[in-house]
Amino acid sequence: MSTSTSPSTTSLYLKQRMHKLKIYGVSDLMQHIDTFKETMGDSVTVKIDDFNNSSILLCSLPPLLTALTCNMEKVDASLRFPHERWPEVISMKPRAFLYHNFLKNEECEHLISLAKPYMRRSLVINPITGVQVVSSGRTSTGSSIRRGHDKIVEEIENRISEFTFLPVENGENLQVIHYEVGQKNDPHFDGLGRIATFLMYLSDVDEGGETDFPKSSGRLSVSPKKGDAVLFWNKRPDGSQDPSSFHCERDKHIAFLYAFPGRPVIKGNKWASTKWFHSHEYKGSYTNTQQYK
Repeated sequence: MSTSTSPSTTSLYLKQRMHKLKIYGVSDLMQHIDTFKETMGDSVTVKIDDFNNSSILLCSLPPLLTALTCNMEKVDASLRFPHERWPEVISMKPRAFLYHNFLKNEECEHLISLAKPYMRRSLVINPITGVQVVSSGRTSTGSSIRRGHDKIVEEIENRISEFTFLPVENGENLQVIHYEVGQKNDPHFDGLGRIATFLMYLSDVDEGGETDFPKSSGRLSVSPKKGDAVLFWNKRPDGSQDPSSFHCERDKHIAFLYAFPGRPVIKGNKWASTKWFHSHEYKGSYTNTQQYK
């Protein structure tokens, strides 16, 4: 390798070295920086100037910080490893992040296989009485997977926490939702004190199924892709409801999201999994439910 590098070569070097080092596994920021210094000070004959060195340090931070600090410069897809997990800031109103390749194919299939034997009609919570009820506005089926159910579930939950900086204990059980042709879920905010929603796509969609945020800045729309995940915040930093987190599905449905009234699933089956987070340790029992406004 030459003694000077172009930005693209530097980026490639960063990805190769950091991928092998698995630097995300370090325990704290100072350990991360120490490991980074050791990596960049090794015997590899690559010259990286101070500016690039600082940029590389920023881009090697844990995933959410990486997205916040490095999203201004898009990385060419050819420089990414196959199935590499990487975050992308997709909106600031609402605060939303897309995590590419968050789940492996076998993890998607594992969650579906765990949920299938226990699928039942999805419920909603009456905002006045607080009672869980069946609603014509939500006709999907769903199932709950308890926290730490098995090693794979525990690994997924720990990964969610690592990528979002939200403690595992603040999350509800994983919810797996299935929509068949004709089933739907009418408009709502994710309520019940939930500050953030982490949505994982467990299947591909042949056509449609985008997650729309009609009140977002720039009319945010996310296309579903098996293994990808979306984090969006339902609450503002001051704890108030973020109106831009109002979300819906176009044409086809994905877990815990709704379509415009009268637009049920048209073709195929849709699978996804949701983890809802609270601002404190969660000890409640909301299971396969949501609240309508």
